[in-house]
Amino acid sequence: MEKGPLEETKAMTVLKDKKTYLNDHGVRHVHMVIDKVSKLLWNDKGEANIDPKLTVYECFLLLVAIYVHDAGHAINGRKKHEQNAREFLNELNSNIVGTPEQKLIYNIARAHSGKDDPIGSLEQFTYLYDIKIRTRLLAALLRLGDEMSDDSSRASKILLEKKLLTKESLIYHVVSSCLHYFAPDVVSGEIKMCFQLNKKQCKKKFKIKQGEKYVETYLLDEIYRRTFKTFQECLYYNRFVPDTIRINTVNVTVEFIDKELEPFFPTIKYRLKEKGYPYLGEKNVFDFCADDLKRDGHNLDGEYVKQRIDNKCHES
Repeated sequence: MEKGPLEETKAMTVLKDKKTYLNDHGVRHVHMVIDKVSKLLWNDKGEANIDPKLTVYECFLLLVAIYVHDAGHAINGRKKHEQNAREFLNELNSNIVGTPEQKLIYNIARAHSGKDDPIGSLEQFTYLYDIKIRTRLLAALLRLGDEMSDDSSRASKILLEKKLLTKESLIYHVVSSCLHYFAPDVVSGEIKMCFQLNKKQCKKKFKIKQGEKYVETYLLDEIYRRTFKTFQECLYYNRFVPDTIRINTVNVTVEFIDKELEPFFPTIKYRLKEKGYPYLGEKNVFDFCADDLKRDGHNLDGEYVKQRIDNKCHES
């Protein structure tokens, strides 16, 4: 069977950028996005969390948008991948997905990435064949669903074990591999995330890309950055969805799984919750969780954890 664009994502990214091998962006990732969006829209009893609930037509448009949202990787790699999905939509059978539908699906799909208010730039409602479509709502659901679609299943475990990943790719897979729970709870209006780290991961610095440059960071600091980004995405998502499915809090747990660390390094827990005037600017996780992320007067960052581990090992 000929491979589709989702199966070619990683291969094309590697061809365009020899340093980067992404975690999974294929079919399994698409299924995960659908699952996370479903948890936002329906409760465990199958009852809709929003009124009026999504129509069958809106569900169809959203599902196609989820399917193609990362397919642009197969055209030109990671760069501007959200804009390249249009080429795949153009190849769809026009008898099944008409040209007006293709344009709307593309607009919903491409809004999953970018910081220039891509959802706010869409029309709140679009009318296709006299049917009212909640364009911004669908785009917001896809974007937050995509943000939450990460866990240990997305990591390339064999490549991690065999140490075959490039230094520039390693952070994507390590973060995924230690993320064991990532899910929304609409009833409480929160997202729960649970990471499990070992001593080796805490002591090592990883390469991450900032702009066009690579810098080194501890895994714990990258987790802080990623969870804060999730919190920002929740605030953005909340602008476009009904009160009943808004997410106002991100609850994070970071556990240390080495037995030798447990006695002197308890589990880190912190809550990112909206407060005060909603301007984030240059703020970070420590600005929102100062009480939870202080130990002995120091920020509980990667450098502090690494030094504590070294000191403890030296004492033993």
